[in-house]
Amino acid sequence: MPRIPQEICALCKGAKKLCGARVCPILIKQSSLIEDAKNIIGKRSVEGFSPPNLLIGDYGYPKVNVGPISTHNFDFALEDPESWARNRLDLVDILKMRINMLYAFRKVEVTKHFYFVNDIKEMIISLRPVDVDIYLKKEPKLLIRFDANIPPIGASGVLERIEIASNPVTTKKVEQAISENVKASIIIPELWKHGLNFYYIQRLLSAGLLGVKPRRRIVPTRWSITATDTIMSNFFLKNIKHSKQLSEAALYYWEYLGNKYYIVLVPNDYWSMEMFEIWLPFSVWVKKSSKPVIIHIHEDYSGKPNKLDGGYMAIKYAILEYLNKINRVAAVIAVRIITPKYFAPVGNWQIRESVRLALRSHPIKKGDVEYLLREIMIREKNSLNIDLVKRSWLLKRLSHLTLDKFL
Repeated sequence: MPRIPQEICALCKGAKKLCGARVCPILIKQSSLIEDAKNIIGKRSVEGFSPPNLLIGDYGYPKVNVGPISTHNFDFALEDPESWARNRLDLVDILKMRINMLYAFRKVEVTKHFYFVNDIKEMIISLRPVDVDIYLKKEPKLLIRFDANIPPIGASGVLERIEIASNPVTTKKVEQAISENVKASIIIPELWKHGLNFYYIQRLLSAGLLGVKPRRRIVPTRWSITATDTIMSNFFLKNIKHSKQLSEAALYYWEYLGNKYYIVLVPNDYWSMEMFEIWLPFSVWVKKSSKPVIIHIHEDYSGKPNKLDGGYMAIKYAILEYLNKINRVAAVIAVRIITPKYFAPVGNWQIRESVRLALRSHPIKKGDVEYLLREIMIREKNSLNIDLVKRSWLLKRLSHLTLDKFL
């Protein structure tokens, strides 16, 4: 078999199967982590709690696996990525928590999902964990599932039936949103303005509970995450389009789970952004590469990136959320460095939350944008041999004179 280029692995992240393999060979090697989930095996019925959450696959679309995620451990039941990042849960703790989850699924047509979703609708819309009784057709299989966008799952089995054993906690706004015949791009920002967080809204979208009713369908979880990032980013971008620019450039930093994030906010009259995603040798997707693998994505004021990538959209969402909060417009250079400490993917929630936390902290440096980029290069000189100043698409654009300079 020919050697697969490392650029393919970094772009794919085990999700797109760009190499042609049905199951990512890199992720198979992580199967030693499944030991903690063995207490789920051997049971065809499980009494437990749902975070609550629903996992929808994309393999075989438009007929996909759909089902609830549950756990027997109440301490693991609340799915709260904001709290995980804020409290700095480490990679091992997150993996232990997630592989104790059971995924009970059923094959469902995306446009004919209502009979199934209605059965578990009370679970899906709840803001708090709910008691569930899961009954499987066979004993579940223990195969840990890693994904660049979605937190891992331990065991899975074909769902026979589910019983909701407690009442959901929800709001009138959610019930109204589900009943209304309104585009998802309109109702999602409305839910956000009413204080509902990103992950809850994404779950409603994935379950096919939002949008124009004749066109509603369940959306694979991975797709719904990127769709929610996109809808909210467009909403924020529209809000800040005519806002004032920043007074000076600032560099923000955060490190979490072996990922380093540098965010440079640059004074500018209009929005633009570029991202350097740099996978160091021996990190999870580039085990055999002797050089860093770089993914470079950018966009101008139109808000349309030259490549579609879930990690990029998570960064963009967090930055635009912050700019919307301070009512400022800016150009942005984001640098994500993935180190070997990130030995197993846990989902792109950690990207979104890390950038949020970086922007909530004080800038580590202020000054000229070239100076800030060189500061990143100095701080990472032992692992990063990349001239960000020369390679920056955005810096070249900012150096060009705009028409108003001639007036």
